[in-house]
Amino acid sequence: MIESILRATLLGLQLGVTFALVAAGLTLIFGMMDVINFAHGALYMLGGYFGYTIATQFGSFWAALVLAPIIVGVLGAAMEKFTLRPLYGRNPLYHILLTYGLAVMIQGVVLEVWGASSQQIPRPGQFTGSITVGPVTYPTYWLFVLVVSTVILTVIWYAIENSNLGILMRASAHDTEMVNALGIDVSKVFTGVFVFGAALAALAGVLLGATRSVNPGMGAGIIIEAFVIVVIGGLGSFKGAVYAALLIGLVTAYGALVAPTLTELFLFVLMAVVLLVRPSGLFGATEAA
Repeated sequence: MIESILRATLLGLQLGVTFALVAAGLTLIFGMMDVINFAHGALYMLGGYFGYTIATQFGSFWAALVLAPIIVGVLGAAMEKFTLRPLYGRNPLYHILLTYGLAVMIQGVVLEVWGASSQQIPRPGQFTGSITVGPVTYPTYWLFVLVVSTVILTVIWYAIENSNLGILMRASAHDTEMVNALGIDVSKVFTGVFVFGAALAALAGVLLGATRSVNPGMGAGIIIEAFVIVVIGGLGSFKGAVYAALLIGLVTAYGALVAPTLTELFLFVLMAVVLLVRPSGLFGATEAA
């Protein structure tokens, strides 16, 4: 029993930091651009499929881990420039309808190109075994995902809080006109944020594509979890997204241990409880202030 709980805890943390990669991009896009991006799950799915194709064609997981986020980032740049940019400043409903339509279109393209069957990204040879930590035998690849995702999130957190780029991002979100008056093209900042969010989603798609299956429905599944995370953490709060993702990862792992068929119910009950206590999310009100 203790071994199962410890194993579920490690799995929950690994899921949490990977979910955070997806939710971080989603919350950064919303916090900067006021865009609720329903196509974010489709970008995650594209990362998984491009990762699968690159890994199988070139026989290198590492090439997939690097190239898939770059490819999806480029597609994200085109998506932001040619579809979202003309709608800035308009009713958010336009963004919702547009990104939902883009998600449906991307899923249709995936079905046409890769088919409906599930695939899995082959893991690198050095991470195919397991490692024993105390009484727990834990897959080496899961530990790799946990470490890599944690490092990436820590670097992003530090950059947002302490770097000049982070200051520019916050300034562009709070006072676009002033930043433009200072000679900085805010539209390029927005494009950069969208590209970065898309690349993070694709990176998570590659990492989880080697543990979960890569299939046309994976985008719809992850976007539900991502929105739950963003709402619990607080809309636009990167810190809230990270904490909420860890919480959701643990709830998912423990829920699968206790009642696998009720895992999604646990997530929405948790979201309802948080919103009843703090309607703006765990960190939404604090950061807005």
